[in-house]
Amino acid sequence: MIVKTQFTPASMWPYARFELGVAAISSVAAWALVSRFGIHQVALPATLATVLGTALSILLAVRVNTAYQRWWEASGCWAQILGASRTLVRVAVAVSNAKRQPVEATQAFQQDIARRQVAYLTALRLQLRHQLDTPEGRAELSSRLSAEENAALASADNPAMLLLERQSARIFDAFGEGLLAGFDNFQMEVALAAISVQQAVTERIAMQPTPRTYDVFSRYLVHIYVVVFPFAVISALARDHWLVIPATLVIGYAFRMIERIGAVVEAPFAAVVHDVPLTAITTTAERDLAALVGQGQRPPAPHPVGGYLW
Repeated sequence: MIVKTQFTPASMWPYARFELGVAAISSVAAWALVSRFGIHQVALPATLATVLGTALSILLAVRVNTAYQRWWEASGCWAQILGASRTLVRVAVAVSNAKRQPVEATQAFQQDIARRQVAYLTALRLQLRHQLDTPEGRAELSSRLSAEENAALASADNPAMLLLERQSARIFDAFGEGLLAGFDNFQMEVALAAISVQQAVTERIAMQPTPRTYDVFSRYLVHIYVVVFPFAVISALARDHWLVIPATLVIGYAFRMIERIGAVVEAPFAAVVHDVPLTAITTTAERDLAALVGQGQRPPAPHPVGGYLW
């Protein structure tokens, strides 16, 4: 996630270089044909730029709004997963402490729930970012699992789902051991159910992109508009036809950047600078859950690196 407020021209150049190139070629061609060679027949009605620009603006507004809604929904899902994870461990600590069972067994249960929940968040992050099959991703997840869990999840397609199932099994085992009683297990199951629902939403966002028609037609219409614009505007310039060149560059840059905003934001789990900061959320959860179960060793708090929070 980008947290810095200033952007250098060099960082924006890759997104707009193609459109600026097209704008330069089309505007210079319009200026040369009309002003230098006197071929006024290529000048198009100025209303064409107005009508086409209005239609393009509406399409781009829908495109950007749709992309931002996806990003915001993904961010909200992870906020709810984080909140439910805290609730799960908090309830586990409170109800198990109240049973006055042996301290060693109680602490082992609490730390097991917290550790597995951190492993779940790590697995879900790696799955959504398609990093689970990388050596680094496997090593990161394996370091948070027991030997038995590593063996059970080695070939799993959805380790996060199976970790939730193991959380549920551990809760009912604790009920059988006397660490939980009454409706304690159902309170914790409510948190697990909320986490499972939000996981399904994040998986839907990751698997189902914005309708391709938004992406394809908005991109193509920007290209068409940048080509048509100088030929439509030059007819409105009584003199100083060269002004069509900077005007086209500005218009082309503006429309291209708006279109690119929608394109890069629509994938909130793409492991790029526009991503929802899943690593920071997971680290925050690990610190919070460790504090709830009384573990003194915690990872450093997440901080932006170079203006980006991962």
